[in-house]
Amino acid sequence: MFLRPWLFLLAAVAVEVISVTVMKRVSLSGSLSALLLMYALIGLSFVFLATAVKYLPLALAYAAWESIGLICITVIGLRYFGETLDLFKLLGMGALLAGVVLVNLGASDAPCRRRNGSTAMPE
Repeated sequence: MFLRPWLFLLAAVAVEVISVTVMKRVSLSGSLSALLLMYALIGLSFVFLATAVKYLPLALAYAAWESIGLICITVIGLRYFGETLDLFKLLGMGALLAGVVLVNLGASDAPCRRRNGSTAMPE
């Protein structure tokens, strides 16, 4: 099933966004428990990303992970932390999205092969 790696990638993005939001809160409060939560979430995000890249091209997965995460974090920064958005930031995010689209178009239609030659996603 080719959908499952994408679900792992989206989970990696979601957990990364939460961890970066916690990171911002930690920087404001200095709470040790929030710091530990942040590290645990970052680790979980990498676990999900590592699972996704077993079956998706590395460049595609990493570019999507970072770009979607950046856009979500930008929205959270605007909404909850009073950050600003200017033309250069918008152009940068547009360039990132264009890059993800181009990497996706350049990705092979076949799923990535694992070292043992298997392309099947475990159930």
